[in-house]
Amino acid sequence: MGKCRLCNEEAKLQMSHIIPRSLIKDVKDGDSQLHVFSYSSAPTYSNADPKELLLCKCCEQYISSNYEQYGTQLIKRPKNIIKHNDRIEFKEFDYKKWYLYYLSIIWRASISSLQEFVDIQLGGFNDLLKECIKNDTLTLTEDISIDECIVISMFRVVDRSGRLDDKAIKNIMLNLTGVKEGDDSLFFFMANGFLIQYQITPNYIFEKKNSGCNKTIVNRNARKCVKMVDITESRLLCENFNWLVDNV
Repeated sequence: MGKCRLCNEEAKLQMSHIIPRSLIKDVKDGDSQLHVFSYSSAPTYSNADPKELLLCKCCEQYISSNYEQYGTQLIKRPKNIIKHNDRIEFKEFDYKKWYLYYLSIIWRASISSLQEFVDIQLGGFNDLLKECIKNDTLTLTEDISIDECIVISMFRVVDRSGRLDDKAIKNIMLNLTGVKEGDDSLFFFMANGFLIQYQITPNYIFEKKNSGCNKTIVNRNARKCVKMVDITESRLLCENFNWLVDNV
C-alpha cells in the first residue's frame, strides 16, 4: 500500500512504467534489449524498461486509456500520415491528447526516484502537470495554458547520409535528458524515430502579464506537421549515432 502520486489516494501501487510499455515494445521490435543513449553517460544495450511503485491501478488505466493508447497509435497508422520531402503531416490529430500523452511521460520521470531520471527537474511544475493530467485539461488559469509554459515539439529523425537505415533509427531510444538554454530548460526524448523536445520557460507567466503575448494558437496549429531533422543537425544525435555506427 502507498499513496498514488496522481490521485493522492491510499491504494495498492502498481509497478508503473516511466516510459510507456507499448512504446518500448515497439522500439525493441521483437528483441529483448535495445540501444539506449543518454546525454551524460555512455550508450548501453539493455532491457530499458524503467518502472517503480508510483500509481494505483485506476490511475494506470486512466493514463493508458486517455493518453497512451492515442499517443502510441498516432505514429503507427500509415493511412493517417502524409509524407513530404521535409516533413510528415497527420491527417487526423487530437492536439490535447497528443500533448498530455507526452506530458505524462516527463511528469512520471520528474517524480521518479530512479537514478536515470535524477536530472529531470521541472522547477516547481510537477504539481501543475499532475493537475492537468488528472483533469484532462491544458488550462492552468483563465488566461494561461500549460502548453504556453511547456512547449512540446516533435521531429522525425532521418539519416540522409544513408549510414543508418530507417528501421535502425526506429530501434534506438534516447533516454530523457536535459540541458539549459538561458533561463529555459530543454529536455529531449527519442523513440520510434521521433525526437520529442520539451522547452520549459519558468518565467513565462510573469512575461505574459507584462507583454500580453499568447503563443498557444500558433503552437497548436503547427503540431500536426512534423519536421524531418537529419542527425547532423543535432550535436546530441550526431555524437550518439556516430558511436552506434562505429561500434555496432
